[in-house]
Amino acid sequence: MARYKQTEAKNGQGLFLSINLKEQLLPGTFEYMLNDLIGKRIDISMFDKNYNNDQTGSKAIPPGVLIKLIIYGYLKGVKSSRGLDELSRNNIIAKALAEDMEPHWTTIADFISSNGELFKETFVKVLAYCAELELIGGQEFAIDGCRLPSNASLELTGRAEELEKKLKVYRRMAEKHMAKHRRQDEHGNGDKETERHFHERQKKLSRQIEKISSFLENMEKKEGKRGKEKRSNITDNESALIYSSKEYIQGYIGLAVSDKKEQIIINAQAVGDAHEGQHFPQMLDDTLNNLKEAGLKKKKKRKMVMMADKNYFSEENLKV
Repeated sequence: MARYKQTEAKNGQGLFLSINLKEQLLPGTFEYMLNDLIGKRIDISMFDKNYNNDQTGSKAIPPGVLIKLIIYGYLKGVKSSRGLDELSRNNIIAKALAEDMEPHWTTIADFISSNGELFKETFVKVLAYCAELELIGGQEFAIDGCRLPSNASLELTGRAEELEKKLKVYRRMAEKHMAKHRRQDEHGNGDKETERHFHERQKKLSRQIEKISSFLENMEKKEGKRGKEKRSNITDNESALIYSSKEYIQGYIGLAVSDKKEQIIINAQAVGDAHEGQHFPQMLDDTLNNLKEAGLKKKKKRKMVMMADKNYFSEENLKV
């Protein structure tokens, strides 16, 4: 009878391979450009002021590593800090960009939340580098938006009066649930499984009641464009109830302004509003400021053109 070689791979055994991480970033790819750009061609030394461990304390993860990991993760659709943490451990490209460091998700979350202004400064430096490469025309632009869901519950969205009604509903549900449990105890129908289910359900209802009541105590009503109260959200009150693709979502509108020449994004914002048109004046001002800070001067005798769809049409915007 014939005999054949067996490999460890066939038996489900892992292999230990010697890998050169630098060779994983191939020329011509996005990750190669990202690695070459951050910290080499784009100065990110302004992040250093956040650290005070030159004499004492443990060594920190370099900002360049975190920036590259975050940008690459976002490109791959990984948005959460925990997801980026996992990516740095299990994805060979992310591992190469992170220089084989594995930043904890709390480090990533803190870096994102505390460096908003420095990210904007980095963005402008990238624009300046694009201008140096003559990738920006600086004359014709287009603006548009896309709907972005947030990690917020639609169930916990409403005006003050609507949230008060929801609070009353949850309190009635908790009372009925408690009464039902008492009746089962009186008749001796309870068992360990029933008891466990009761406590889990009651804990969930109590949590919702506490969340809504606490929010209502400190609630500042959001005023809409015509003076009417806008809906608030208990989970993420900066987000808005937005109509998107035949359904409502709780989230943001991501606005972007791109240059015609090479489709370079000049300005981007996420707004917690159901109507994007009213943000046109601010987007225009921010776009002009970004161009100015990036060293792109307006050419004489040539008007700048901004193209937009009907969502941006209004008398106010035409006057801008």
